[in-house]
Amino acid sequence: MDIKMSDATEDTIMHRNAFLETDNEKLTSRVKELEFDCAELQRDNEQMRKRVKTLASRTPEWPKGYKPIRKNLKRSG
Repeated sequence: MDIKMSDATEDTIMHRNAFLETDNEKLTSRVKELEFDCAELQRDNEQMRKRVKTLASRTPEWPKGYKPIRKNLKRSG
């Protein structure tokens, strides 16, 4: 029992396969772009973490003659 497809059905299937292949290629290239962007962001994030850590751990440097004043705010209640 060998069933032959009509030319229209065969063309439709070939067209659909070509569309899916093109769509797959576009999506694959988009994934590669996003993976590259993600790698760049991870690298930049790691650099910023190191920088923030060093800035947060150092003692503040005040200008000469500056005396920071801590104000005690009392809440009336």
